[in-house]
Amino acid sequence: MVTYGEGRLSIQLQAILTADGVAVTLTGGEKPHVGGMALSVPRHPPIIPAQRPHTWIIPRCGHRDSDVAALVAEQLCKDTGCCVAVIAGIHIDSATPSEIGMLVQNSQQATRLLADRIKEIMEIRDA
Repeated sequence: MVTYGEGRLSIQLQAILTADGVAVTLTGGEKPHVGGMALSVPRHPPIIPAQRPHTWIIPRCGHRDSDVAALVAEQLCKDTGCCVAVIAGIHIDSATPSEIGMLVQNSQQATRLLADRIKEIMEIRDA
């Protein structure tokens, strides 16, 4: 588990590594919930090195959590080379645009920390 940010702007990422992918829950704020999902799969063979992975997004009606789920899934997919599924649910009451921006930034920072941990585990597993 990785946590980034403080108070109502805190984000938590929990991951389960499988044989060929990563399942992640992305929660935070005052009311963690299931608000949307995203699945990212690496392109094979990669045509362009910086090419985005294939990503499918499933939003929950009335929620925007699938937007951040897609950001996290794509970044982890690019960083690890694995298929990544993210279920996201972040909520704070009366969030300002600035607070929403901070939640997204904290999600991205937590993703970087999680990607580093996953790569370390993969190196140990492959050794």
